[in-house]
Amino acid sequence: MASSDAAMSESAGIGMPSSLCGSRREPPGRAATHAATAGYAGGMVRPEDLIAFSDEDAVPPGLDLVVAMHGFADAGAAAELAAATIVSTLPHSSVVEFDTDLLVDHRSRRPHVLFDEDHIAEYVPHALTMSLCEDDAGKPFLLLSGPEPDYMWERFADAVRIVAERLAVQRTTILLSIPMPVPHTRPLGVTVSGNRKDLVEAFSVWKPTSTVPASVMHLLEHRLAPEMPVASFVVLVPHYVGESGTAGPALAALDGVTNATGLVFRTEELRGTEREFQSLVSQQMEANEELRRLVATLEARYDAYMENAGVRSPLTDEDGSLPTADEIAAELERYLARRRADPTQP
Repeated sequence: MASSDAAMSESAGIGMPSSLCGSRREPPGRAATHAATAGYAGGMVRPEDLIAFSDEDAVPPGLDLVVAMHGFADAGAAAELAAATIVSTLPHSSVVEFDTDLLVDHRSRRPHVLFDEDHIAEYVPHALTMSLCEDDAGKPFLLLSGPEPDYMWERFADAVRIVAERLAVQRTTILLSIPMPVPHTRPLGVTVSGNRKDLVEAFSVWKPTSTVPASVMHLLEHRLAPEMPVASFVVLVPHYVGESGTAGPALAALDGVTNATGLVFRTEELRGTEREFQSLVSQQMEANEELRRLVATLEARYDAYMENAGVRSPLTDEDGSLPTADEIAAELERYLARRRADPTQP
């Protein structure tokens, strides 16, 4: 893939204790996870030290695992909002807690406290949790959600493998998103990776070959792929919408999970939020000719690519040029700020 694609993508042991090596479930063909943890010297934090099980017996074997962590690769808060939608609308209970005191940089992502007049009433730590959920049809599945770890990536990946083996996870679907110069007026595309080639062929609209900054979610795909079916859905988010209130990326992420697993989600509130967002942006475009021109340029690029019209990707023209969308972002942010301050403004 051309270097411009790579540039834009960037803007995108010791043996385990017997209590963790028990044979409660042994998925056929699964390599022993404790082999992956060999080499951790005495006194070091081991992968199993990062996890605390609760209510493990409530988890039936053979479930889907959905990974929706927020962090570096979460443009438009796609994974974060998708996970929040699941836990706010569907039955769920915690099964595993990962040690965020070891995994998360609290000075870069500070926890919250509740200050009540003259004292600290509550400290709310980060939570990186695997939950047992039921979809809208009552089908159980597992959800790994919370902040992407800052530290101990390899040990965290091994810890997830320990949990997946112990709970006999059937397959894994991972959600990510990256900013791309695509228009908000077109359906959001996805890049699909992993070892489920049927999903790659059916849904992946952009298949680059690029060296890009990694996330823990990338590492999880790489480590889990030899052991089970795994697919990552990377939503391609219009790079000028930022955190402007769009729910489209989260909807696209949940659609990816449905396509991969058959799970059904309650998305009525998300769809209402997205309709409102689209309406606000449409009003802004009607009043701004320059904004209409810039969006039209992105639309033409997108349509040409999707129709296999010879454009290398939806990002660039044949000469490699890229339209500046700063005007779009600035106008959009100003307009939405005005609307939040005074909803009666045109």
